[in-house]
Amino acid sequence: MAPKYGINYLMIANPGYIYLVLFFVFCVIWALAELLHGYTEAEGLRRNQIKYLLWGSLFGYIGGLDNFLYLYDITVFPIFPYGTYAVPIYVASTTYAIVQYRLLDINFVFKRSLIYASLLLLLLIPCYVVVIWGQKLVFGNINYYFSVFTLLLFIIVGFVFPKLRFQTEEALERVLFRTRYDYRETLSRSSKDMVSMVNLEALSSNLVNTIARALGIEKASLFLVEDVKGVFTLNGTIGLDLDEFKEIVLSRDDLLVQRLTSRSEPVVREEFEIARNGAEGTAVAHRMRQLEAEISLPITSKDRLIGILNLGHKGGREMYSDEDLELLSTLTNQAAIAIENARLYENLKQSQNIIRRADRLSSLGQLTAGLAHEIRNPLVAIRTFTQLLPERYLDVEFRDSFQSLALKEVDRICGLVNDLLSFARPSSPNVSTENVNEIVDGIVRILDTEAKEKGVQIYRRLATNLPKVLIDKEQIKQVSMNIILNALQSIQGKGVVEVSTRLFRKDSSDEFVQIGIRDSGVGIPEKDLENIFNPFFTTKKEGVGLGLSISHQIVQEHGGYILVESQVGRGTTFFINLPLNRPTSQEVRAHSQFNEENPGR
Repeated sequence: MAPKYGINYLMIANPGYIYLVLFFVFCVIWALAELLHGYTEAEGLRRNQIKYLLWGSLFGYIGGLDNFLYLYDITVFPIFPYGTYAVPIYVASTTYAIVQYRLLDINFVFKRSLIYASLLLLLLIPCYVVVIWGQKLVFGNINYYFSVFTLLLFIIVGFVFPKLRFQTEEALERVLFRTRYDYRETLSRSSKDMVSMVNLEALSSNLVNTIARALGIEKASLFLVEDVKGVFTLNGTIGLDLDEFKEIVLSRDDLLVQRLTSRSEPVVREEFEIARNGAEGTAVAHRMRQLEAEISLPITSKDRLIGILNLGHKGGREMYSDEDLELLSTLTNQAAIAIENARLYENLKQSQNIIRRADRLSSLGQLTAGLAHEIRNPLVAIRTFTQLLPERYLDVEFRDSFQSLALKEVDRICGLVNDLLSFARPSSPNVSTENVNEIVDGIVRILDTEAKEKGVQIYRRLATNLPKVLIDKEQIKQVSMNIILNALQSIQGKGVVEVSTRLFRKDSSDEFVQIGIRDSGVGIPEKDLENIFNPFFTTKKEGVGLGLSISHQIVQEHGGYILVESQVGRGTTFFINLPLNRPTSQEVRAHSQFNEENPGR
């Protein structure tokens, strides 16, 4: 220490001090580089947080360099002597980022600091007293330097030990108990994957197979409750005789079911066999032997038993440890959520099918009068010829004309009836490559008579050589029927509906087969365009407003979309865009969601 630059006690740098300076500079440059990288990658709030921290650090650390420079007689104005005054900029900038942009959760920091401080005081003060007392007792005097060193050592151990313990424990498990560690990882991943599954059959299979594979179990079964019947039936199995186990039904009165319902904890067969606790225990053990189960785990949701998972012997005939049972219980809790989600999804699909069926029947009701007239006309012609046939039987030309006309009219009636039946008949999802022109042509034939009675002409402008599309034919029929019917109903008096098809390219990679339906009706007000696909929205005096909503949902399930263009008083055009390239038919049946964005713009 020596007086220098007006400072009475200024440190003098020895030859080794330069290494401290270099280390400090390296740390500062590395920290600033990390902040700069984080700033360029971040967005929004996080970007603002890092910005103030970066600029504050830059000014603070550059200004603070003069505390090193003057030790080597380096005086660069204005860093020397004013650089130190830039250090508060770092403090102010960081404080502003904390307060204005929530850089740190102050409440969280304060709470954690208070907890750590309290623990240090509660643990270290007694330890420090013991160290001082021990020195006095053993050595006869107290070395305060040693006592402070011991106190610091206690603090370091207190902070480091929990983290070191966790990392050491994990490393030992990886090395010494590799199999156990792997199966825990497998089950943890499986519990996360299950929540996203909406197919109950796939979910059941995944649950049973994952647990069996992770624990080396050869036999396992899953029983789920059927709420209507109030019994538990087989939903998933591995290593068991499927035909035999399908016959097993567990009622609410079954003692195993009652045990799982009342206790909501795993049942271990061996415990019942050893305990010999009366007729109830014997019955439970017998049922578990019948299920070839060593343990049975309850699957509960909202304090209600919804499933039973039965597991056979572990690999190597090992017993199920408490850790196994705890992990499996956690997994069954996740499975309960996934099962409930899958059932809600199934109920939703059933409700949607009912609504779609009602919509189809509603469309059929609107067609009844027109179809009756369309069928009556050929029948009248056939009846007239039949009445004249006895009188003109010998007239060969008349007989030939009658035969030709009768066959033609009967074929016409059959075609109408078949089109009507194929539209009305409920069908299971059947995805195949279809010709959109044929679908549109069939719907137009059904609606043509009704259109003519209203004074509306339906024109077809169908593209030639249109590629086939992977779709559910009956669902796309329903969409076309809904939108063409709406077009007819929007026309007051005489008018025109034009139905067209074409190959539509959205960009360089996406190709669609487009069905265009244009009418000369009243049009849709701009304020209503954004709502037309919402359920129960309608501008008609009659109807519940589900037709367009269902159509929109069906097209979305096919990976397509519907666009609408309309001008009040001039008409409306709907564009149904069906993707040309669909990788798998399962995508068509994927879980449907209404698009949050406005599809009509």
